[in-house]
Amino acid sequence: MNAIAIRDKSLFEMTLKATVIYDDFDFATRTAALLERVAARVREAVKWEVKPWRLDLLKQPALAETALAEAAETDLIVFALSRTFSPPPELTVWLEQWEAHRQIPDPAIMVLFPGEYAAAMPLWQELKQFAGRHGLAFLSSRDVRENGDSMQFVYELWQRRQPAAPALELFADSLHPPRRPRQWGINE
Repeated sequence: MNAIAIRDKSLFEMTLKATVIYDDFDFATRTAALLERVAARVREAVKWEVKPWRLDLLKQPALAETALAEAAETDLIVFALSRTFSPPPELTVWLEQWEAHRQIPDPAIMVLFPGEYAAAMPLWQELKQFAGRHGLAFLSSRDVRENGDSMQFVYELWQRRQPAAPALELFADSLHPPRRPRQWGINE
């Protein structure tokens, strides 16, 4: 086996899944770009698989069910909302169903509003309380701007979802077997 192939970056690349619930397409596009920038700052081979869902589509049961199925294995649910300030009933119902069906043990909720005073909005408060009730990480616009919690969260996700690292470490260890200790035997 060629040692150069082991260093191939694609072996270490991790895809994290994000579901973006949005009410403005341009804001959703900027949110996807923001996720990519945060992943790039982590300095690991991380990329996002982003599934966008317009908020008003959750009113339709069949589409809400499809969104729920896609979001069951998501690492991050992002609410990119620039026009919605109070939680609509369909969002609350959808979130409770997602919580009951999610398959990722440690996802996070991220809320992005374009203004500085997002924490004063009822929707922001409701989502923060939801995250707290269910033991989920909660990230907001400020966390992303300050590069602290959001980058740390992405890095921790990368580490937890890293399937190749232990196998590669074992392979590297097998290339260099441990040295026998000297002067431990009777005949040495």
